[in-house]
Formats: sequence, structure tokens, C-alpha cells
Amino acid sequence: MRADHPKLWHPIRITIVVITVWWILFCLLLAPTDNPAAIVWTIIEIAVLLLSPFFPKSMSLLFLIMSQSGPWLIPGADVNSLPGILYTFGMLAYETNNLVALLLLAYSIGDQLFRQLVLGTSNSNPVAIIAMVSLVLMLGCGLRWNATMTASRAEAEQAKTRLREMESRNHIAEAIHDAVTGDLSAAAFVAQRRIDALSGGDDGDGSASTDGDDGKNADERRDELDKWTQVNDYILSALTNVHRVIDELDMDVTVLEEDADGKAFSDLLKATMADGDRRLRALGFDITSILHVAGGAPSASPSLAGIANDLLRETYANIARHAQSGSKADLSVMLKPNAVEITQINQERAFPTEGMRPGGHGLAYFGKQLESHGGKLETTLHDGEWTLFAYLPIPVPETLPPLAGHPES
Repeated sequence: MRADHPKLWHPIRITIVVITVWWILFCLLLAPTDNPAAIVWTIIEIAVLLLSPFFPKSMSLLFLIMSQSGPWLIPGADVNSLPGILYTFGMLAYETNNLVALLLLAYSIGDQLFRQLVLGTSNSNPVAIIAMVSLVLMLGCGLRWNATMTASRAEAEQAKTRLREMESRNHIAEAIHDAVTGDLSAAAFVAQRRIDALSGGDDGDGSASTDGDDGKNADERRDELDKWTQVNDYILSALTNVHRVIDELDMDVTVLEEDADGKAFSDLLKATMADGDRRLRALGFDITSILHVAGGAPSASPSLAGIANDLLRETYANIARHAQSGSKADLSVMLKPNAVEITQINQERAFPTEGMRPGGHGLAYFGKQLESHGGKLETTLHDGEWTLFAYLPIPVPETLPPLAGHPES
């Protein structure tokens, strides 16, 4: 309950309410009235004050209305209302704003002058009453300003803490990248050159490879080729996993909040493509990627933006795992107001047997994800050329006209 109503349990507020109620009861016992209706009216006012921690604005305003209208309805009903008036003035000054505090001060001054000069019914010192009201209003405003400044400082501290955390994570990501990915990329490059040499291509320096170069027969070369292929797959898998860890450390933009114009979503995909291009070029691939916006970028929800971005990362990882070493790869991302389309084309690396082709689970997972949102994922392999096409529909905001012409899932 404390978490649901933190202001209700504020010790200072509870203390002030208790003091105010006891003040009214003390005045009632010290100078009792002969009018039972006035006593009942005072008890109702006490009940309203006790409810003020639950509903500070409404109950404070109700008490002011009762305290000001009571004398006109019941003679003597305002005798013990001063403590409650001071409390409610301070509460409204704290809960609202400076304009309300000024209006309350102006009303109090006008009310005291009217009672003193026109009606002649005030037995108190109007200057003292106005001074007390002014002090209470200034106290309420001061407490409100202090609460606002405290909240601002807390938010600033949270922002600084988050910034320090992000900087620390970026430093860790850079350290992992510098310490691991360089050596892994070099090892993958050496393994792929050896695989090309054993497959009957060049041996890495432009000269043709022959069976007699190393004195091995075809079976021995095939066995060595299988081992180097397995080593290369392990290296690429480790490299992909390291990059995924780095992504989790230094990419905090996957969660998009409000993105009405689609700019944050577009910037997210651009950053992923730039990072993927850099990594593939480090492995020796000739990658050409393009992001095209046709008619405006979609306003994607955080979940859909995450699916599209993760699929794009998986696409880059598949190029590193399955494409021919040093081959050309093309990647196109098309952003439309109602969809995202990803197209990938590359030359697949040759495998001795179909069963030795690794992976495939990632694309199957993303295929189910796209289908669950009305999209689709298609792959084809023809004459060694691998083609991937992914379509993810993005719901169009109701303020925009419906768009037609998108592929059917």
C-alpha cells in the first residue's frame, strides 16, 4: 500500500493533519458552543480533514467551501475553522501551483477586509490572519519547490548513472572486440584460404594447387578439407557469438519508445548495417548494402523493430558462415510506410555433402516470427546463388490513409 499511495504515508503530512485535528478539538473543548448543529458541522469538517491525505485537492477545497458557507447556514459554525483553513491553504499551495496560491491569498485578504470594513463581524486581527495565511502559503510553495528540485536532482542522478553504465559497457565491448575479434577474423581468413586450396582452387598466393604439392592423395586431402571446414565453422560460430555479446553490451537502441516519423527505426537499421558491413569486410567479403526509404519509414513498435533488427543481424551472420570466402554479397533493406523488406544475395560456399551444411535454425525461427505477424521469409538456392527475401508488415497508424500493393503473406 505504501507503494501505491506514497504521499498518504508521508510522516510530515500525517503529523500536520493530526495536529490540525487536535487543534480544532482543543478549541471546541476550550470554548464549547450551545448550538448542536455547529458541533455536528465541526465534526463533519474534521472528517473531511481526515480524508485529505487520500484526496488532498478535493477534500481541501471541500473544507474551504464548508468553512466559508457554514456561518451563513449555522451561526457560530466558523468559530473553530481557522486551523483547518490554514492547513488546507498550505495543502492547496503544495499540491497545485503559484497561481492558485496567489488567488487564495487574494481571497483571504478580500474576505478579511469585507468582514472587517463592511460587515463588522470579525473579532480577530485581520493583519495577523493575513500574515498567517501568507506564511502558510509560502510554506506550501516552498515545500513544492523543494519536492520538484529533489525529483529533478534524482532524475539527473539516474541519467548520470545510466550514462556511466553505458560508457562502461561500451568500454567493455571495445575491449572484447580488440582482444578477440581480430585474432578470430585472421584465423577464419587462414582457414578459408586453406579450404580454397584443398578444394582445388588457389593456395592463397594466386598459384594453382596440385595433389603433388603436399604429397597427399585425394582421400587424405578430402579428410583434411573436412577438418579445416569444421575448424572454420567453429571459428565463424565463435566470432558470431562474440559479436552478439558485443551487440548486447553496446547497442541499447533496440527498444524504441515513441517513433511517430520512423526516424529512430531507420537509424537503428542503418547502425546495424554499418556494423555488419564493417565486420564482413574485415573477413574479406565484398559486401554492398543499401537502405532505401520508399514513401516514408514505418512507425514500428518496439517488438516489431526488434524482430526486424535481429533478422538483419542474423542475415549478416549467415553471410559470414555460409558465403564463399572473399565473394561478393548484396543486401537491400526497403522501408515502406507499411512494411519492411530485406533481400540478400550471395554465392554460397560449396559443401562436400548436403548434410555438412551448418545452421538453418535461425532462419526457421525468424520465419515463424514473421508469419505470426503476417509476414513471410523465402529462401532459394540456384546454381550456387543464395537468395533470401523477408517481408514484415508494419501496422499503419489510423491517422494515415490505407496503403495497398504490399505482398500477400
